[in-house]
Amino acid sequence: MESVTASEADLQLLHALQINPRVPWNVLGDVLGITPSTAARRWARLSQEGLAWVTAYRPDLAGQLGDPVNALVTAVCTPGRLSEIAYTFATHPEVLSVEVVSGDGDLHLTVSATDRHAFAEYMLGPFAEVEGLLQSSTCWVTRLYKEGSKWRLRALSPAQVRRLRNVPPADRAAASHTAVDAVDERIVNALSADGRASYAALAEAAAVSEPTLRRRLRRLLDTGRVAVRCDVAWEAAGWPVPTVVALRIPADRLDETARALSARPDTRLVATCVGEADLLVSAWLPSLADTHPFGRMLVEQFPGVRVVRWLTGLRAVKRMGQLLDERGRAVRDQRR
Repeated sequence: MESVTASEADLQLLHALQINPRVPWNVLGDVLGITPSTAARRWARLSQEGLAWVTAYRPDLAGQLGDPVNALVTAVCTPGRLSEIAYTFATHPEVLSVEVVSGDGDLHLTVSATDRHAFAEYMLGPFAEVEGLLQSSTCWVTRLYKEGSKWRLRALSPAQVRRLRNVPPADRAAASHTAVDAVDERIVNALSADGRASYAALAEAAAVSEPTLRRRLRRLLDTGRVAVRCDVAWEAAGWPVPTVVALRIPADRLDETARALSARPDTRLVATCVGEADLLVSAWLPSLADTHPFGRMLVEQFPGVRVVRWLTGLRAVKRMGQLLDERGRAVRDQRR
């Protein structure tokens, strides 16, 4: 099978976009020591090949703010129907991410709803009605200590990271808690399709002037109403083995354990939850053999921790709304 691992130069560019997904090409080129046109061409190739993508999402609809609900669901399916069921769930707007896994389950899903009532309606309705679903286990997320947008490739020097973090945003808006309206929704939808779309393209999609677009987008970003992130295919990142571990933690050690695991470079998601586990940890590992040192680390560094479920990713079907192909690459123009 053809390798999809990115080059070191590609990884540096992607790391930069993880830090600052909409950084201008001239700034990016200056930080990386290449021309702006070279940076743009490299990104165009990576994006066209589905190896990386920049997308946007509403954090408040992903369980990070206010009353919305975010849950991590493990499902067991009828043998022979796993792929069909996975792609069915990928069509559900409530399901942000779908991974086919091995171990103590067949599918690992991230499910989001605006509130507990909407979550119950989905789980008792469309979710339960999927044919071939045998059983499921739900963990309600109570706090996100770390999520995928905070994971880094670590391809840049500390000086380059500082420069990218210190880039002043254009058209900074005053803090505002204005409710998201129809225009804002059009902006978010356009960003979801292409997180690096130009201001002119976003303004056209939102049916507003470019100055209005710039002000509104900055307000959405500054107030946390929208988040923009750069995602990378598993193999392209060089971390091709995703692992999800559900843990029971002594109550008096839950916070310190979550913080310590969040600081590790291999963890992508660390969340306290209510359900079969107190803590869910998702990590990307370089190889299957690295799962053993990861498990040993959990036992040695965190006394009292008990693993209640261990899942190893086989295929990602959908990640934060982006459909993926059989090799974990973005399927262009087919976001759901």
